[in-house]
Formats: sequence, C-alpha cells, structure tokens
Amino acid sequence: MKVTKPRKKAAPASPPPKRPRRKAALKGTSSSSNSPISSSPDLSQWQQQSHGTRKKTSPRPLIEKNQNIRAEDIYEAVSSGKNAMLTVVDEWLDSYKQNQKDSFLVLINFIVQSCGCKGVVSSEMFDNLQNAEIIGALTKDFNEDSVNYPLSTPGPQLKRFKAGLCEFAQLLVYSCRNSLIYDEYLFPSLLALLTGLSDSQVRAFRHTSTLLAMKLMTGLVKVFLGVSIQLQTAQRRCDIECSKRDPDRASDRLEELKLHENKEEVSSMMNGMFRGVFVHRYRDQLPEIRAICIEELGIWLKLDPEHFLNDKCLKYLGWTLHDKRSSVRLQCVRALQGLYQEKEFIGRLELFTSRFKERMLSMVLDKDSDVAVEVLNLLLLIHQGTEEGLGEEECSCIYPLVYTSHKGLASAAGKFLYNKYVFFILFFCVCVITYRENQVSEQEQDENASFIQILISFYIQSELHEHAAYLVDSLWDVAGSELRDWERMTFFLLQDCGEKQEGALIDLMICTIKQAALAVPPVGRSHGKKNLSLKAKKIQEQDRRRLTTHFIPLLPLLLAKYSADAEKVSLLLKAPLYFDLEMYSNSSQLKKHLDLLLVQICGIVEKHTELPVLQACAQLACTLCSDSYTFSSRAHLVFSQLLDSLVECFNTYLSGLLQVGVFRLSVAWKLALPADMYRDQVRPTAFELLCDLLLLYSPSSARSTPTLQTLVYLPSDSLRCDMSGFLIDYIFSDDSSDLNVKGEDEMKITLLQKKRNQLAGYCKLVIYGVLDLVAATDVFKHYSKCFNDFGDLIKETISKSKQINPVQSAKTVCLSLQQVCTHNSITIFCLNICIELLQWKLSCYKDGIRFAFHEPQDGEDRLPNVAFLEILSEFSFKLLQADRPKL
Repeated sequence: MKVTKPRKKAAPASPPPKRPRRKAALKGTSSSSNSPISSSPDLSQWQQQSHGTRKKTSPRPLIEKNQNIRAEDIYEAVSSGKNAMLTVVDEWLDSYKQNQKDSFLVLINFIVQSCGCKGVVSSEMFDNLQNAEIIGALTKDFNEDSVNYPLSTPGPQLKRFKAGLCEFAQLLVYSCRNSLIYDEYLFPSLLALLTGLSDSQVRAFRHTSTLLAMKLMTGLVKVFLGVSIQLQTAQRRCDIECSKRDPDRASDRLEELKLHENKEEVSSMMNGMFRGVFVHRYRDQLPEIRAICIEELGIWLKLDPEHFLNDKCLKYLGWTLHDKRSSVRLQCVRALQGLYQEKEFIGRLELFTSRFKERMLSMVLDKDSDVAVEVLNLLLLIHQGTEEGLGEEECSCIYPLVYTSHKGLASAAGKFLYNKYVFFILFFCVCVITYRENQVSEQEQDENASFIQILISFYIQSELHEHAAYLVDSLWDVAGSELRDWERMTFFLLQDCGEKQEGALIDLMICTIKQAALAVPPVGRSHGKKNLSLKAKKIQEQDRRRLTTHFIPLLPLLLAKYSADAEKVSLLLKAPLYFDLEMYSNSSQLKKHLDLLLVQICGIVEKHTELPVLQACAQLACTLCSDSYTFSSRAHLVFSQLLDSLVECFNTYLSGLLQVGVFRLSVAWKLALPADMYRDQVRPTAFELLCDLLLLYSPSSARSTPTLQTLVYLPSDSLRCDMSGFLIDYIFSDDSSDLNVKGEDEMKITLLQKKRNQLAGYCKLVIYGVLDLVAATDVFKHYSKCFNDFGDLIKETISKSKQINPVQSAKTVCLSLQQVCTHNSITIFCLNICIELLQWKLSCYKDGIRFAFHEPQDGEDRLPNVAFLEILSEFSFKLLQADRPKL
C-alpha cells in the first residue's frame, strides 16, 4: 500500500491547519461497553450529525469538469446487475474528486431512491437543513400507500438488487481505502446520514440504511486490518533500521505516525457505526434487519478477532439465539459455525460455550428444521473442537433425531452420530491390534467391522426396532461405504454373535440392501429430488450388481441357519426382491444356487405357520415365477410341487379333524373365553363406541342428514341404567387403584385421558338430546368430588344445558345437590358455576324450597329436609334483591 505523503509546510508565519485528530470525545454519549474497540477513539461528530446537529466540513473547490453521473444511473446499475460495479464506483469517485458537494448529493439521492422514496434531496435542503430535518422531509414524501420497497420486492429482483447494493458499498470502501476514506468529509457525512436513516420510523429507511451501514462497516474492518498490518511492518522496519541517518529515520517515523493517525480514524468510524447502528438495530422490530446485523457481526468476529472476539460482542450472538424469528436464529447459528471452525478461536469461546451450550442443545428441536440442521452442525464443531466435547447425557437429545421424518435433520443427526463414534472406532481397532498382535484376523482389524458393531449396539439401545430404514437413511450419506460392507455383515451372521445382535444386524442389512438397490427414502421422509442423476443411477446399478453377486451364494446358507426363527427368516426372504435376478441365468453355478434357494423356501413354508413368514414366501415366489425371467419355469415347477404336497397334507389332516366332535366345542370355547377373561378391558372400549353410535344415529343427526331418518335409535331404559352404572363403576369409582400405580406417571395420564374421553361421550349424549337432562344428575353430583380430574367437562355440560332448557337444567342441578347434600359440595359448586340466567336461578330456588319443606311420610321426622335451606343459602348472593319477590 502506498502511503500518502505528508503535506509540505508553508512559511513559518502562517502554519497550515493540522488535520483534526478525533480524540475520545464521547464523554457525554453512550458507554464504551458497547464498543468493540475500547482502546481506539470514537467519532462523536457522527452521533451529533445523526441527531440533527450536523456541522459540515467545507468541500473542496470545484475542479475543471464534472462527470455528471446521476443517482438514477447508479440505481439502474445496481438494480439491473448488468453493469460492472467497479466502473460505476470509479465514475462516481471521479465526479466526487471534481465536485464533492454535488457528487455527494448524488450519492444521497441514490440511497433515498434505493429506499423506495420518491423524494429528492435538493442542494438547498442539503445546505440549510440538518440530517434529522432532511429525513423528516423525505418521510413526508414517502408513499405510505405501498408497503413494498426495493429490498422487500419478492422474487429474483430482490436478490439481484441486494447483491448489487452490497457490492456497491464494499467497492466504495475498497476504492477509497488509500485516500478518500481519510478526507474527513465523504465517510463521516455518509455514515452520519445512514445512522440517522437507520433510526427512522419508516421501515424502508431503516432496512436499506442498516444494510448499507453494515456493509460499509465490514469494509472498514478490512481497511483497519490492512492499516494495522502496514503499521506493524513500518514499526518493524524502524526497529531494524535504527542505524539509519537521522533524516531517514525521521521520514520513517513520520510514515509511522501517519499510519497511526489513519488507524485511529478508521477505528473511530468503526466505533461510531457499531454504537450508532448495530447496537440499536440488532434488536429491530423487523427480522430482516436483525438478520443483517447478526450476519455482519459474524464476519467482523472472524475478520478481526483481536478487537471483536470478546464477551462484549459475543453476547449479542448469545442473546439472538433466543430470537423469535427463525431467519434471525439461523444467521446467528451460521455466524457461530464460522467461529467454531477456527481452532485458534476455541479458547476465547470457552465462556460463551459454557453459558449458551444448554440453549444450543435445546435448539436441535427448533420448530424450523433448517435452524435445527445448522444447530446440529454447530454442535458437531463444538464437540470436535473443544477439549471436553459433549457428554453422553448432552448427546442423548441428538441421537433420536436420526429417526425423524425430515431428511436434512436426520442426515445432520446421522453425521453427528458417525463423527461422535468414529474416534472410538479407530481407538478400538488400534487397541485390538496392539493387544493381540499377529493373532488378529483380517476382520478384527477392519474399521468397518467395528463400525457395524457400534451401529448394532446403538440400534438395540434405541429400542426403535421397526425403524431401521430411517437409521440407515440417516447414515447413508456419511457412512455409505461402511453400510455397503455386506461382506462383514454376512461374516458376522454366519458366526455366533448373540440372538439380539443377529436380529438387529439382519434388520439393518436388509435396509441397506433396499437403500442401495432402490435409492428411495423410507415412508414419510422425502429426499427432495424426484429423479436421480446419471451418476447416482450408475452407482445404484453398480451396488445392485455387487450385492447380487455377493448374496446369491450366501443367502441359502443364511436361510438354513435362521430357518427356525420366524422374525429373522421373514426379513431374509425380502433380500432377493432387490437382486438383479437375471444374474441367476448367467451360469450353471448360479443356477445351482437358485435351486438351493428354492429348496430353502419350500422348507420354510412347510415349517412355519406365522403370517409374516408365509407372506414373505408368497411374495418371493410370485417374483421368481414372473415370466420376465428365463428361470421362471423352474420356479413354477418347484412351487407347484410344493402346493400339491401342501394340499395333500391338508386333506389328510382335515379328514381326521372332521371326525373329532370336540373340535366344534373347542372353537366355541375359544370364542367364549375372551369375553369372560377380558371383560374389564373390553367394557370401556364398548362404552366409547356405544356413545359414538348413539350420537351418530340420534334425532339431531337425522335432522342434518335426512338419509339417517330410518336409522334413528334412542337407548332403552335398561341401556340407560347400564350406562349410568358404568359411570359409577369405572369413572367416578371410589376405588382409584388403577390411577395410583407407583412410578407409572405415563400410565396414570393415559388412564385419566381414557376416562375423560368416556365422560365426554356421555355428556355429548345429554347435550344433543339422546339422553334426558335428568340423566346428567349422575354426572353433576360428582362435581366437587372429581373437580380436579373432570371439573372442566362437568362445568361445560352445565353451561350447555342452561342454554338448551334453563328450567330443566336448574331442576337437574338442584336434584344433584339434593342427592349429595353436603355443605362442601355446594360451596365448590357455587364458586365455580357462573349463573347469569334469572329463569335458571328462580327455578333452582323453587325446587330447593319445595324439597326443604317436603311433607314427611309415615315414620319420618317433621321436615327432614329443612337443613337443605342452609345449603341453598349459598346461592343467595347470586339472586338480586329485585328478583326475590318473584319467589
């Protein structure tokens, strides 16, 4: 970089004015805690200008000729993306060098036009008004009817305009890095204007100015780094060349002072932008603005860690992890990824990691899958980069994600799982080789074998044995070579490695075969690409031929070994469905293996009666008998012979069974036995189905669906009594042992939910008129007793009944209270039931009074129910004074 030469001194009588040094002049402004570079001076002039106290530096006099570049020309070049942006910037800079004021006014109007504002800043406005007044005038000219502006326009136009605007800002700083950035007019004035616009209430002004300010800030950071390197070089040169003559050393010292001044000036501008724009806009209401700030902060942290990579700046990333918008959280996570990728940053991130690790772990379940994917990649970087990594307890929330339906999230979890255990795989192999030395077999030294063993253990411990396809698909991209190592898998299966391990390995192996042969995702998990590329198809065909060549001779051996195990053999029978079966016709040796396969299939059919095994045999038999294969006639012959033998065997045993009279009684006994043994299990389900059927065929349903008129059914009195008895025996039963199982919280919740569903079904019958309101007495009287479990359902039923028939509802409630007749029950009832219908209150009072003064029958005490008046008095505060005479 060529250093600008110092100005020549004039006559001693009139010394030239010195360049004003910007000392730390923000004693009355914001605290230095928000500054990323605490040791550098600040640019207090910017903040004064952004608040309307702008004091302009007089521009240089007009030079011979102006280039006459217009704001519209710059805007057209930025929005179209067709022009070379460097040429546009150079043209404007040439114009600026000839006339600072007019060219700067062009730049201002370009910014205003980029905001979507139709207003124009005139020369008079620029000379006579402060920044705040100019922004206020532009706000009045803004088109408030339209919410769109260039940075909010959807489609490719937005992407093109944003890219052009960012490139313009970056090239402007780059082109001025050696000269105009220090002219004390262009950048102080520009940054002051952007600071004021970023504080505007108009969204378009804030959005556009923040984007420009943050990109300019990034350019300034790069300039600051360049000046710092030049200063270090100059200092080293001064130290080395101490033997120079005094004039030469003075020249070097002057250059060093010049670089110091430039560094302080850039640092001052950076501090001003950080405090004036970033600190306020990183929490802006608009998520796009917050995302811009966080994205650029990540760049600053990585470019200049000496000044930015500290707790004062990292705290903004930590806070933004909790942002309510996923786009902002996504930018924050990506910024952190850039930091954790650098090994030299890990030490400075220790405190941040300890504070926000818990939050990052919880974000793997983020509602936005894209954020969760990036968080998993971030956690992998943390695990690999930090000494302590992530513990097993912390990883326990990540492992289940390999079974999720989202492809990207599952693949990221699979990548984490693979890299988490790859160290243990390598360590295990080294230990085995070291311990057994020359006795180690080739298989034991293979890393793939160790990976398969760990994968089997993980699959067994996850206890999701019906989702092997999802685990394989999650690991396919990162561990494809290990999962295609069918040689190692069959080697394990032909040995004795434990029943659970063998079952899990067979399940995983069949899934890998299917994945390699078909290249389709599991059910519910889409890859996003409907058609495979030519390269992917070629790999698919190669894998299919390789697995067919490997399994044709070994499959009969595997079927023979596991023929007695229904679960394992049903899985192995699926393997040929993914073979290139035409290879059986290539040679006589392979035809022998086909005969062995047919023999094994016939033996399995004769040995097993389980439905999954027989279905797998039938499916494979249909495939082998397809006319598209040349060997189909041989398969037809074998299976026809099998069917003949099975029919003959069936006829032989059937004749014997028909002669046994006990057979019929045995069948009848088997039908009757479940009804008696499983009465308690069947009765609740039957009650729920009964409630649904009675509601479906109720008169109210017939009114809305006339075709059901002939199917209307109302329950008989005996059925109503049985349903009421079910409520007492199962729902409101005093014996709640079924809900007090120790240590079974999930069971308690499940049982309570079932009871709530059954009670809700009964209440619906009352509300829709299938049962009389009187039938609700059996429900209302348990309100206080079962308030915690069913209070909301009973309360809603009472509310609905008041709307249907207030008088009958009041009588039902009063009857329920008469049956309970306890002070505690009526107190709870009055406090929780809102009674606003006068007719309902009067009817309830009348029935209660009649019940209290009911004439005693023979043998009863005089007025035995008079104590009910005390309970009824709990309703007194609900009856207004004006309504009492009506009683």
